[in-house]
Amino acid sequence: MDIPSHFRPRSNRGWFMIGYFFVLFSLTQWPFLAWANRIEPIVFGLPFLYAYLCIVYTLMLLGLWLLWRWRL
Repeated sequence: MDIPSHFRPRSNRGWFMIGYFFVLFSLTQWPFLAWANRIEPIVFGLPFLYAYLCIVYTLMLLGLWLLWRWRL
């Protein structure tokens, strides 16, 4: 009896979400963060770096919500 690994996704949605999180998490790391590390312009009343990170982390939370909604 071969039990499938729970570390690998079993659906296309699961593979999509792994790619989604990989891309979004990479946007919070050094090469992109060095690009976003500036004060000007002011976005939503925040320095650009904080607005950038706020948007990226909000998209990551949206992805978690979709995972919960899709029951993956």
